[in-house]
Amino acid sequence: MKQADHARRIEAHAELFREGEAGETAYIIESGRVEISLLRDGGKVVIAELGPGSLVGEMALIDAGTRLATATALEETHVATIHRDQLETALGNADPVIKLFLRVLLERFQEASSRLHGGGGAPRTTRATYHEDLDRAVEDLRLRDELRDALARREFVLYYQPILELVSGRIAGYEALIRWQHPERGLVGPFEFIGFAEKTGLIEEIGAWVLEEGSAAAARLAASCDAEVPFVTLNVSARQLEAEDFIDRAGASLDASGVDPGTIKFEVTESLLLGDPERAASQLAQVKMLGVRLALDDFGTGYSSLSYLHRFPFDTLKIDRSFVTTMLRSSDSMEIVRCVLGMAQGLMLDVVAEGIENEDELSLLADLGCDYGQGYHFALPLPEAEAFALLKS
Repeated sequence: MKQADHARRIEAHAELFREGEAGETAYIIESGRVEISLLRDGGKVVIAELGPGSLVGEMALIDAGTRLATATALEETHVATIHRDQLETALGNADPVIKLFLRVLLERFQEASSRLHGGGGAPRTTRATYHEDLDRAVEDLRLRDELRDALARREFVLYYQPILELVSGRIAGYEALIRWQHPERGLVGPFEFIGFAEKTGLIEEIGAWVLEEGSAAAARLAASCDAEVPFVTLNVSARQLEAEDFIDRAGASLDASGVDPGTIKFEVTESLLLGDPERAASQLAQVKMLGVRLALDDFGTGYSSLSYLHRFPFDTLKIDRSFVTTMLRSSDSMEIVRCVLGMAQGLMLDVVAEGIENEDELSLLADLGCDYGQGYHFALPLPEAEAFALLKS
């Protein structure tokens, strides 16, 4: 992949690109002026003059066709270059609705350009591709509407998976896991809608509901306990944390429930730390001021965070299930588990191993000094009443 946007100096009267040639870059004019022209009947027709802040040759970013015009610097000009491959990954993962709009706009532009050049106006993209994008866009719109309705109708429900202390076998806490009680499909797992909710921004409202309902459930759990109160772990997305009102909304949920914040853990994924560590550290410091504890999920999958883990105010590391389920047959996974446990002990953090499925995994983790574990070997995620009743069984 080429380097990110970079500056380029264009001499006066030099061309950035010529009509009819292949192109894969666009330009943002930083200073100077650029003339846009077409060749018609053997002569030049000027169609625009562009100055600082203008985008030139943008069609090259989304279309592999030839340049539709010539761009010439009228004076010494400085531009920032953007390459098509910088957008390919982002567009590949884009919302199908957005991709559909881009494709329709592109086809209309191509048809108009073809008529201007005397062509037949046939689009370069295929109808099959268009219909694929249309189908995905319609499906996304439908899912978006269904999720909004699910929030309004309170169709979401939290299930709770016990987290056990490995040495004693007692239930030390629970992780709250969202499910969607779909009116037609029945119980729908999070993998079918959480990623979409992240992409569309609906995760902020869904996450706010999780904090509200999870805090209330934790308060009910505490009221029913005669002995030590188990903690309740609530998942918080990076997008939630980035919202300006997150701290206020989270604090309001905790206050309204009456729960002791010390019995609540907010769980975040390692990806939060990798983009902007300084900002993440600031966000997490504000979260800690609420009085809750912090857990880092999927630990070990994003190796670049290992070097600066000490900068974040975590209380708990969760070893990703992919290492737990393979450590008995993979020396690499075993070494990662040992490394995480050693690091956690050095940083005075407790560790939860996810995905424990059999007695051999449990015994090994206990021998290695792992504090807590969760997985199907102990219990599946259960409705609140069933999950909390396990404390008395």
